[in-house]
Amino acid sequence: MKIITMEEHYGHAAISKAGEENLKKLVPDFAAAFGNRRTFELLFDLDNERIKAMDEDHIWVQVLSNTSAQMVGPDKAVEVCKQANDYLAEAIIRHPDRFVGLAAIPTAVPEACAEELKRCVTELGFAGAQISGRTDGKFLDDPCYEVFLAMAEELDVPIYLHPGFPPAQVKEQCYEGNLSLAVSTRMATSGYGWHVDAGTQMLHMVLSGTFDKFPKLQMILGHWGETLTYFFDRFDSTFAAEMTGLKKKPSDYLKENMYITPSGMFTQALLDMCVKTIGIDRILFSVDYPYVSTKEAENFILNSSLSEEEKEKFAHLNAEKLLKLK
Repeated sequence: MKIITMEEHYGHAAISKAGEENLKKLVPDFAAAFGNRRTFELLFDLDNERIKAMDEDHIWVQVLSNTSAQMVGPDKAVEVCKQANDYLAEAIIRHPDRFVGLAAIPTAVPEACAEELKRCVTELGFAGAQISGRTDGKFLDDPCYEVFLAMAEELDVPIYLHPGFPPAQVKEQCYEGNLSLAVSTRMATSGYGWHVDAGTQMLHMVLSGTFDKFPKLQMILGHWGETLTYFFDRFDSTFAAEMTGLKKKPSDYLKENMYITPSGMFTQALLDMCVKTIGIDRILFSVDYPYVSTKEAENFILNSSLSEEEKEKFAHLNAEKLLKLK
């Protein structure tokens, strides 16, 4: 079966170095909580081991993104995002049938975001952008990002809203206490906190009227929708139009402006639930490589309760349509 995986990551030395100081401030125990040397070796490999793993596990195409851009301050953000995007473009040239790119965006410099997205799409051939969490506490519905969102809508490319590290105040108030530093860090990030934060960012965009302003804008969220798919009914009953001034119910925006992926959470019950809530046409496949192995990817699709037509949509057809892949 042809498989396209939507949330696969790569490393770039300059962008990682530029964000190192901010990363240490937000996640002082990052090394202890996430220090898997082998994972980081694979992260920086865009040729040998990565292609080998794709071949062995029948992954046709990886959609690649870098998750470090939102850690970089305004002094270097534009420069290193361009470097990372050019580096990815070179890898795509080497492997044109295996990789698709999502642009790293210098959100610390809002006025530069639209220009870099346009360059990546029109000159480098990228299929969209990826944003990891907030920047200086700001969500994407902040007015400073309107030009960027308008450009994504104009270019008709999606934005992958990837989890990022919650602000320091949130970590302190919600995820510290009677916990070891390593456990607190994991709880604030991949164990729980950054999923909630990513879902909160998307909900902010819905409730602030972002999708009334940009009705064709498409977002992608991993981990089965970063908690949002569980609350469709609750959102509709809680946020009445008289309160929000929105043109539609909150769940309508989530069903029309959001795609979701599993991000390596290969759980049949979650797949079934998401098919019932958001529909198979809004579900894309992803592994979250190299943080998650590609070994179980094909088996999860083939052994799922989906029909053969639904399996094809999940595995590749929905991604090909959204990203306009040939």
